[in-house]
Amino acid sequence: MDVAEVLGELWGLEVSGVEVLVGGMNSATWLAMCGVDRVVLKAVGGDDAAFGPGLELAVRLDDAGVITGRPRASRRGRLVERVDGRQVAVMEYVDGDELVPSDQVAIGDVLGRVHSAAPLESGDTADWLRFLMPFEESLDLEPWIRPAVSSAIADAVSLGPVSWSWLHGDPAAEAFRRQDNGRVGLIDWGSAMRGPILYDVASAAMYVGRDVVPAYLNRRPDLTAEVDRGLDVFLRVRYAVQAGYFAWRITTNLLTGISGPADNDKGLTDARRSFGL
Repeated sequence: MDVAEVLGELWGLEVSGVEVLVGGMNSATWLAMCGVDRVVLKAVGGDDAAFGPGLELAVRLDDAGVITGRPRASRRGRLVERVDGRQVAVMEYVDGDELVPSDQVAIGDVLGRVHSAAPLESGDTADWLRFLMPFEESLDLEPWIRPAVSSAIADAVSLGPVSWSWLHGDPAAEAFRRQDNGRVGLIDWGSAMRGPILYDVASAAMYVGRDVVPAYLNRRPDLTAEVDRGLDVFLRVRYAVQAGYFAWRITTNLLTGISGPADNDKGLTDARRSFGL
C-alpha cells in the first residue's frame, strides 16, 4: 500500500515520512509524519466487522476523556475508507511508554473508566458467546479443545444475567500508553465489541495478573460482588477463546503478526495449560 498516496488523496495529509509498525495479529499499521503531527494508518481485511464499531467507540470514549488515539474522518467524512479491498483508517498517534504487567493499577483504572463511559443494557450471554466463538470447524484440531470450550461456555451461561458495556476486547499491557504528564491512554480498538464486562476484566487478569482487579473495583465498586462471583468463570471463557482462535490459526496456517508457526502452537499450548490439561 502506498501510505503517502492514501493519506494524501483520502485524508488530505501531506506526508514527510512513513515507518512500518509491528505487532498487529490481524492488521497492517504504519506511522506517518505529517508536518508537526504524527498519525497512524491501519489496514484490516475487508470483512472485519469489528473495525468500524471500534473506531466509533474510540471517538465516543475520547469525547468522555479517555485517551484512545482518536480516529480522523477522511475528506469524505468517513472513519473507514476502502483501499484495494481492505478497510483503512487514520488515528491520532498516542505517544508514551507501553505499560508492562506490573502496571496493574493503571490498567485496572483505565479499564474501569472505559466501562463507566460506555454502559449497555445486559444482553443474552449464550447468544454473545456464539458470536464470540466463530471457530467451530477448528475445535476438533486436538481432542481436548471442544470439551474445554463447551464447559467454559456452559459455566458462563449458568451465571445468569451479568453487566454489559462496550469492551476493549483485548486489554493487554502493550495496548496502554503512559504519557509524560502521567495520563494513561488505551489504543488498538480493533477487537472492541458489546458484551459482558467480566470478559474485559478476565482478559486483563489473564494478561497482567489478578492484581488488576482491586484497581478496577476501586473505579467500579458497584461490580464487586459480580466480579467475585464471575471472574474465574470468565477466565475460562477467555482461555476458551484463545484455544479456538489459535486452533483456527493453525488450521488455516495463518501467520500474520507472528514470527512463525511455533507462535501459534505456543498460543494453543498456553490455553491447554490454563485448563490443567
